[in-house]
Amino acid sequence: MAELVVLNFKAAKGQFDALGDMFRAVLGDTRSYEGCLQVDVYSDESTSTYTLVEEWETLAHQQKYLQWRIETGIQEATKDIIEGGFDNGVRVHTWGKKSDI
Repeated sequence: MAELVVLNFKAAKGQFDALGDMFRAVLGDTRSYEGCLQVDVYSDESTSTYTLVEEWETLAHQQKYLQWRIETGIQEATKDIIEGGFDNGVRVHTWGKKSDI
């Protein structure tokens, strides 16, 4: 069963478009990463927020992917475009396994 992860990113002031450009540049790698089933992106310009809704085979796959992103410099690359930087400006919610109820 798939695991759902929802991430909210608030763009730093004046960086909404830059954050969207960054997602356009990197989400191909995310979608092709082992265990990634789907990534949908929602944007709300009025709050300068992007929400990613991700489905993964397991949370372990998502955690491995996140560690890879950290090792390849996502924190430094987003320090000026995410309000609070990557460590403080991203909210992550894990919703558990998809149910067939």
